[in-house]
Amino acid sequence: MLITSKKMTLAACSILLMLLLSGCGEPQEPAANQVNRLVQGGQEIDKSLKSLTRYEEEDMDLYKTILSKGKKKNSNIEAMLDQADAHIQERRVLLEQTRKVMQEAGEKTEALRHSLKELTIEKEETLIHAGKVLDQYEARAKTFELFVVSYEHSLDAEAELYGLMRESAKPNLVKIKRAIRTRNEEYAKLADVRKQFNLQTQAFNAAHAQLVKLDQQG
Repeated sequence: MLITSKKMTLAACSILLMLLLSGCGEPQEPAANQVNRLVQGGQEIDKSLKSLTRYEEEDMDLYKTILSKGKKKNSNIEAMLDQADAHIQERRVLLEQTRKVMQEAGEKTEALRHSLKELTIEKEETLIHAGKVLDQYEARAKTFELFVVSYEHSLDAEAELYGLMRESAKPNLVKIKRAIRTRNEEYAKLADVRKQFNLQTQAFNAAHAQLVKLDQQG
């Protein structure tokens, strides 16, 4: 009878151990670490945006030079127009690359939200704040989509202007002036969207910094 009791005790312990192991699953990763990977992926976006800004500054100088020389008779601006068109294409490529990176990061947020819900190692305060960080990220991503659309309109308006200014197109001053006005209006709209995007980026960075602080406090 004693031997049977020991066997039953060992069997019960074995079952309990198996249940504990199956309940534990894979080691859990802190919420801050998971969000950090999302932030690191966004660094490529920041690099592309800086490259776009650099092109914008160069192209603004080029734009002013083209307009200045274009007012003068017998001015050959074809080479500058070619350069401007090449820059527009480069900016389109950068914009598309950045959009794809942002889209891919956005797709990861849903999986990340699900992962955070499964965490049992975090305080409720930390999990709630991690959710707010993702909310900020998604709001920023939506504004970025507006930024992309506005940017594309600006590039289209600029490309149309340069097309009208080419000698082969027999420049029409009325159409050129209208195109200049349209181009400037589109860039003004872009500036407003960019300002909104930058404000949301600041809000996201602040929320992320608070999450890191909560993680460090344990």
